[in-house]
Amino acid sequence: MISIVRSKYGIPINEIFFSEDPLAAEAESPIQFFVQAQRPVDGFNQFKTPIINLKSESGVLFSSLSSSTRYKIRRAEREGYIPTVAGEPTDTDIQTFCGFFDPFAAQKKLSPANKAKLKALRHKNNLILSSVDDKEGQTVAMHAYVVDSELERVRLLYSASHFRASANSEERNAIGRANRLLHWHEIETLSRVGYTTYDLGGIPINDSDPEKNAIARFKSEFGGTHLIEFNGIVCRNSLLRSGLSLLRRIRA
Repeated sequence: MISIVRSKYGIPINEIFFSEDPLAAEAESPIQFFVQAQRPVDGFNQFKTPIINLKSESGVLFSSLSSSTRYKIRRAEREGYIPTVAGEPTDTDIQTFCGFFDPFAAQKKLSPANKAKLKALRHKNNLILSSVDDKEGQTVAMHAYVVDSELERVRLLYSASHFRASANSEERNAIGRANRLLHWHEIETLSRVGYTTYDLGGIPINDSDPEKNAIARFKSEFGGTHLIEFNGIVCRNSLLRSGLSLLRRIRA
């Protein structure tokens, strides 16, 4: 289990990943936000995620990829793309990541990277950043992972690639191949150092959004199985709890 404290609108929030029992988890702030808890609490939502068992040998893991993905990874290697995994990111690494991710997020109408969350995870040694560069040294894709050494689990938190900014379809395809190479390099590297579960960070349970379903298809290229876990908020302060209930009704 991972537990960090960050602030939102001046309110401290205890964010907890992979809790076995949310009601038994020690509270570090009045609001606890559970991510991928093992069992639900009233009001929690299901979260479906693809996971890959990293206990297999590299050859077995590679053969589990789709044939198209295997081809694209080998081609990206021949094209000279260089993937890197940073297990101990610095403030500069986090700043670089946010500078890469945020324009991608703006283009996709997503929220920017939460720098406070990244720093809180890094402070507890629960953060890995990775990137892939072309042969000229230009970064074309980056990933951020939450890592739980005790559970031997890594979970994709943020992913960005800049192929959508290119008007050149050949270049976009090349960056797509490089992004697959980065995922494969992470799978190989993290398996080698003892992690056993590679979590691709969620897919829609039921969604008619074509883009979200395209992302789900992309993640399915890497094989594995699907796991259902639970996300939700536990608030132990009655006043804050009433405010959260009101906010949920307004958003509904």
